[in-house]
Amino acid sequence: MLRHLIGRAVQLACAIPVFLFSTLPAPAQQASTLPPDNFAYFYQDPRPERLTEIFASVQNTATSWIAFPPLTGLLAADFKSHPEHIDRLVPIVKDVKASYALITAARLSGQPAKAEMLRAKFTNLGFDQTLNAEFAGIPTRFEDLQITRPTHLDILWGASFAAGDSRYVMPIVDYFAAAANTSELVAIDITKTAVEMTGGPKGTIAGLKAKYGDAGALQMILAATALWAIASNSRQHDYVKQTVVRYVGDHPGAPATKALSALPALK
Repeated sequence: MLRHLIGRAVQLACAIPVFLFSTLPAPAQQASTLPPDNFAYFYQDPRPERLTEIFASVQNTATSWIAFPPLTGLLAADFKSHPEHIDRLVPIVKDVKASYALITAARLSGQPAKAEMLRAKFTNLGFDQTLNAEFAGIPTRFEDLQITRPTHLDILWGASFAAGDSRYVMPIVDYFAAAANTSELVAIDITKTAVEMTGGPKGTIAGLKAKYGDAGALQMILAATALWAIASNSRQHDYVKQTVVRYVGDHPGAPATKALSALPALK
């Protein structure tokens, strides 16, 4: 049953962009909210000129805040290796959302003092209530980022695209696995939730609260969101696929392993 459900989730997810966003916009909205098409493949040509191009393009085309968390992750991972790229982007900041992305990326890359300097510099651009809330509590190291909301998944996926780095994928796999390994029945409910989220049969999500409580239902939805993105990205990025393969090899027989093993990308 688990294999069939995963297959259905992946089939539906293939029609959705390869990376995850904090909300699930209707198809008509997606084009205006996504970062550029080459965003997810930045690691294949990580020139600073391309970073500047992507940063400028998101500002010019995004109509919603949801494009900015994955951009923030990409920037933060790049800034860890190239802190000089921060000043390269400062002159092209045009709006408050871009300023939040740059400030938060600087902080997450381990440069909190630089982040505060940028915060002071961009005060005149105003305040964004949504991003302020979504980025609240962001640590100064990726290793300290605890996944508690979809935005954190977005940040980690964006970071992974900076260098094709599995270090940023493993926390996502671990988060899904921690929930799924509660039991095989929980793993099945997570997978059924992922199927429903991507347009499949309805009913599972509506029953999660009664079955698992408020906090449990939110965790199930977030784990399903992680699974959906793992499935889609495993098909399109070898480093994601290999991260999943390593988890499967290290955890034989676990409910999460059974779910992940059913991904077509691993065949």
